[in-house]
Amino acid sequence: MNARNKVHANTAYVLLAVGALLLLGGFSNSGWRLLALLLGTLNLCIGAVLITTVSIIEGVPWLIQRFSRPDAPVWVGEMIYADGGRHRVRYEFDSQNHPWFVAHDICKAIGEKVPAERAIQCGGIPLLRQGENDCFSESNVQAYLVPLAINNRAANRLLISIRNEVLRKLDKQHDQKQLREQVSSPPKSTSRGTIESVDRIVRYIGASIGYK
Repeated sequence: MNARNKVHANTAYVLLAVGALLLLGGFSNSGWRLLALLLGTLNLCIGAVLITTVSIIEGVPWLIQRFSRPDAPVWVGEMIYADGGRHRVRYEFDSQNHPWFVAHDICKAIGEKVPAERAIQCGGIPLLRQGENDCFSESNVQAYLVPLAINNRAANRLLISIRNEVLRKLDKQHDQKQLREQVSSPPKSTSRGTIESVDRIVRYIGASIGYK
């Protein structure tokens, strides 16, 4: 929950508390009974609206992230989330279906220094320009995050997200593609090899009988 939503939530709690107190005061025999009831009801309504709004703002993205698990990553512009969904990391694919991760987003998500534009490396790890962004390759993003993940919780969570949400699915897609190619391309006829094998067996049997 960001600071703005925290303020709204705290305000809602205060309004609910004040509203409850005013309603309790409204049941007394004082001359302010009607006013207390009206103000108490108003405070409760405003507090309820605020707390409902904050719950929706905070809850809907969490539910979407929780239940929206695509079977395969899209080509360009998909986001993966790290550190509780508060950061987004862009990644895209080249013509060879290799993923590239935007270095600026990686560093920002884990609290490390963001590399300058058109930098050739980040933390000693090479970067390559992809379109308008400096990016880590599949192997280099892991080489960058693995040492940081020891003491950096956000780096550890991001590394796990990349491996589970992108790289593992790509490996699965690659295996499925190979399997489809094998199924759609049956092995060529080996009639000549079969004939030669049968001929060797016959000669072996003949030689065995003659030896006996």
